[in-house]
Amino acid sequence: MHGQYAFEHGDKMIISIDGAAGTGKTTVGKIVANEINYQFLDSGKIYRAYTLKMIEKNIFNTKKIIEQLSSTEIKYTYKNNEEILDLDGRNVSNNLHSDLIDKHVSEVSKIPEIRSIMTTIQRKIVKQNFIVVGRDIGTVVLPDAELKIFLTASIEERARRRFNERKNENLEEIKNSIRNRDQIDSTRKVAPLKIPQKAVVIDTENKNIDTVCQEIIKMVK
Repeated sequence: MHGQYAFEHGDKMIISIDGAAGTGKTTVGKIVANEINYQFLDSGKIYRAYTLKMIEKNIFNTKKIIEQLSSTEIKYTYKNNEEILDLDGRNVSNNLHSDLIDKHVSEVSKIPEIRSIMTTIQRKIVKQNFIVVGRDIGTVVLPDAELKIFLTASIEERARRRFNERKNENLEEIKNSIRNRDQIDSTRKVAPLKIPQKAVVIDTENKNIDTVCQEIIKMVK
């Protein structure tokens, strides 16, 4: 269905899709971007890449995590429906989803200095005709986005989805990880996870991916 929806030159916009872990942001964002010929950015991948570097260096002290910023280069591109993330000149696109990164990414990303730099990186990437997914896109990173979406689902449903993606992990451990991440993301002092002003809230609990995507595409049209 790629290219089915044609837009006039003046119809360019930025679409933000926010939500907690496991609500389907990335999957929905990619499908919609593909169908309406938009570029795509998963902001979480940028935080995951930096967290991967800290894990590899065995750095978990806040001061030392901040110190690593000056020697870190992160580049994100989206070509042929594929996300490419380079960390210090190394393609780490296939190394960003693991239980270790899940465990530490919220702790790293809640550090104000980290969020400030990552927000700057994200804003430099995004132009018009972009769909950007994350946890603070419609509230902090791109508060002027023309269309803001916020996806929700219960912890049980989100854990089930993650379990189906990663069969080698324990379902109860996934639930606890999501619950812990929700707590950190929603209570952090800088850019906490919350529903952006003027956002359309979509409960994905009992909806398949295609249904959610079509709802958003109708809004764009």
